[in-house]
Amino acid sequence: MPTLRIIVDGDSNRVYQTGDKVTGRVSLIVEEQKEIESLEVIFAGSCVTKTSRSSPGHRSPDATSPRNSYEEKIRLFNREKQLVTLATLEANKYSWAFEFFFPEFTAQRYKRMVHGANYLREPHALPPSFHLRSSTPGGAAQISYFVQARLVLSGSKETKDCKYTLRYHPPPSIDMPRAVRVDATVLYGQVWKPSKEKEDSRFKKAFSAVSLNPAPRIVPTLHHPCQVAPGQHIPLLLNLLNTRDPGNEAERGCIIDSLSVTISTYTTTMCGNSSQYPEDIVSKHVTCIAKTNMNEPIPFNQTQTLTSNFRLIDDTECVPTFKTYTITRRYALNVSIDIKYNEQHFTIRSSTALKILPRIPREPLLEEGEDFDPLPRYTPREPSREFAPDYEAIASSPTLLSPVVSRSSSLFSGGSLPSTAASTPVREYEQPTYERAVV
Repeated sequence: MPTLRIIVDGDSNRVYQTGDKVTGRVSLIVEEQKEIESLEVIFAGSCVTKTSRSSPGHRSPDATSPRNSYEEKIRLFNREKQLVTLATLEANKYSWAFEFFFPEFTAQRYKRMVHGANYLREPHALPPSFHLRSSTPGGAAQISYFVQARLVLSGSKETKDCKYTLRYHPPPSIDMPRAVRVDATVLYGQVWKPSKEKEDSRFKKAFSAVSLNPAPRIVPTLHHPCQVAPGQHIPLLLNLLNTRDPGNEAERGCIIDSLSVTISTYTTTMCGNSSQYPEDIVSKHVTCIAKTNMNEPIPFNQTQTLTSNFRLIDDTECVPTFKTYTITRRYALNVSIDIKYNEQHFTIRSSTALKILPRIPREPLLEEGEDFDPLPRYTPREPSREFAPDYEAIASSPTLLSPVVSRSSSLFSGGSLPSTAASTPVREYEQPTYERAVV
């Protein structure tokens, strides 16, 4: 069988984006004369989902019980180029160049009457490269992009394939701001009415300024982002409005006792129509911030910052939010804040959808109209100034080997000044010889 190979130009770890060009060549080594029916190169994107369910009548969770396997393969797009058709190749090494471009949208269209309402009917933006294994036996989901060469010999049903996988990541939006936009959510369903303060005496009850104000009615407002990119700061702020004292003339407030921030990941995979085929949901919860015993005061009607330098780590887990035909990836931002008022505790909870955007390029962007000064071009100096002098020539000169006449180390005799006398390496001095004299 001939040897088939794909060579893609550039870095093997390169991450491609929309519109990027993929170039390379298909190499074929034929050791003896072969009749070739076809040789083609394919550039495509695929979405594959797999899962399994217990067979009817075997509801036991035992892994050895019979299970029905489900799999669905979808081509996001497909580009083909014929290299050889019905030809005879002699023993030699052959090479064909190819060139493709990453499209912006998928190419498949599906009818919801056949696949269900969860399928995206129209073409949409390409999802990122993705791979996930679920807890279901045999469950997996993968989105991959590749260049594939396929060789078919005449008179033979055997096909030889060679595949080269490419990494793809959606490009960031052109108008994406560097700073994250923060939205305010008023939590009307979590209004807190602490009980009235206890009075120690009739005097306090009659003259205390605190007693003149009724117990507060606290309406929390959480300021949070709805979308963020890896590397951007995720600001979280809290405001406690006392509706019974909007101006906070009594100068009261609460104490923030603890703060917990968790980011939840939900991945949904399905095989075919959801009414006939199974659907898997994989969830993961990561606690990002867990602070206790904070004892941080927060006055009423003032917005308090909760986070500083809180950012998403740009790793393989931080996949942008996406939805394609059979795979959906989404995130949620969960915040829990415990506050105190006169030793009374109350917990504020919030769960909002968080859209993770494609990563922002790391190279700094110049402002419009801003220019930069390029580095000066390197100009080599004269060789005589770049190389050290010849040591042998210096050592052979008698004028340069004369011993030092005097070298004063006194602090008051100019010893701190650099010496201008000639110096000789220690190993070239004549060392005196000491002998024991016999008397």
